[in-house]
Amino acid sequence: MSGRAWIKQACVLSVFGLSWATAAADDWHYTIDQPRQEQQANFCAGKQDIEEIAGIFTRYGARAGYAALSGSPNCKVAVKTFTPREVLITVTISKDKPGEYRIRFVEIESGRGETMYLVTTRDVVAE
Repeated sequence: MSGRAWIKQACVLSVFGLSWATAAADDWHYTIDQPRQEQQANFCAGKQDIEEIAGIFTRYGARAGYAALSGSPNCKVAVKTFTPREVLITVTISKDKPGEYRIRFVEIESGRGETMYLVTTRDVVAE
């Protein structure tokens, strides 16, 4: 492939890649009161569950927090349709350090009308 043809192909691929990345970035958050269809995430059954897990993240850090989340009998990774209603708790991991991020504990309404709780590192915004 000649130098010019390679450059043209690289430009076309970068435009498609940028379009895909932009579309993916737009989808990398939840919006309050905006339904999400069949989204895989961490869900917990009760408010007490997320309060305990958030406390573990706060006191003992990410490793212990994720262990508590995965070990909880009332929390599991599942695919559900849901509507975020309110961010209840936000925990910052590695605050003021490289790699800082937030874990949000969000009250949701499931597709069946049940109140449940979502644990996510995605941003949650109000429209």
